[in-house]
Amino acid sequence: MTEDDILAGVEAVAREHLEVRLPLAPPMRLVEDLELDSIRLLTLAVEVENRFRVRLDEADDAAIETVGDLVGAVARKLPSDGRATAPSAGDASEPATGRPGPIE
Repeated sequence: MTEDDILAGVEAVAREHLEVRLPLAPPMRLVEDLELDSIRLLTLAVEVENRFRVRLDEADDAAIETVGDLVGAVARKLPSDGRATAPSAGDASEPATGRPGPIE
């Protein structure tokens, strides 16, 4: 998966969950340019994690200020083949019931 693919996915998430209608570009700042408050930033992070099947940690969160930062963080979290993976049946974060696992 290329960074352009990830950018397109982030843009789709922003459009669907945050009603962002403008095209996203890597230099765009999440707070200043997209006017995302803390709740909308959290929504973006969670939905991007869901879409790409990655988990962003606190170090990632602290370093993400722009759309490009978010794309880069997702790219680093993807497996080396660049493909998002569905959780296995035994994955504790996504139990077989389809409900989210316990909050850590």
